[in-house]
Amino acid sequence: VAGAMVAPANGTGAARYYMREWINGVSRRIEFDLRNDLFSHLERLDAGWYARTRTGEIMARLTNDLNAVRMAAGPAPMYLVNTIFGGLFALAFMLRISPRLTALAVLPMVFLPFIMVRVGRMIHERFEAVQEQFGQLTTLAQENLAGVRIVRAYRQERAEIARFGELNEEYVSRNMRLAYLYGAMQPSFGLIAGVGAVVVLRVGGVMVVRGSITVGECVAFRFYLTMLTWPLIALGWVINLFQRGAASMTR
Repeated sequence: VAGAMVAPANGTGAARYYMREWINGVSRRIEFDLRNDLFSHLERLDAGWYARTRTGEIMARLTNDLNAVRMAAGPAPMYLVNTIFGGLFALAFMLRISPRLTALAVLPMVFLPFIMVRVGRMIHERFEAVQEQFGQLTTLAQENLAGVRIVRAYRQERAEIARFGELNEEYVSRNMRLAYLYGAMQPSFGLIAGVGAVVVLRVGGVMVVRGSITVGECVAFRFYLTMLTWPLIALGWVINLFQRGAASMTR
């Protein structure tokens, strides 16, 4: 029995390794192509466009934005597929044990789509604000480094340091707003799953006492519910990656 448990675990580990190596490799090649295409396009734009567009904004798109798109093109779909299949696997075995108990356990999850839509929209908006501020910060750094002789000649070092500090402080503030949102999202999904666990403990215990299910089936059900909880938590991270990627792709 131990061997029968270890063998699939080893197979799963190997499959996940090659899946991550392949999908992450593909996402790196997508990033490579996007960066080359973007740079080639920038080389063909006229001087008027460069007069209207700040260099820092262009640099931000070539660095942070492209990385966010890569994460949405590689790790995000990988974890999404893993989440879906892991959740369906656990759900199928839960239904085999008790359809009634399964329905009660997943009932709190009906609120999940509403939370996902609302939080996803907020992540998109806040990440766009972060990237916009990063562009301004990069622009100021580029202008100061390129014109450092002028800054020194007019003794503007303190003024420029103060300007950079203000932009940097705003950048941190916008990132913290995004972090607070992401920090609240994960516990919210965990809370929904936790409510289901409490229901299983109460109703499942009564069913064991009445003989509707065995103690072993109740323990197994709790195990499968735990397997269903991880996809819920991972879903929050996947939403975050997709929304960040969408915001950067728009830019």
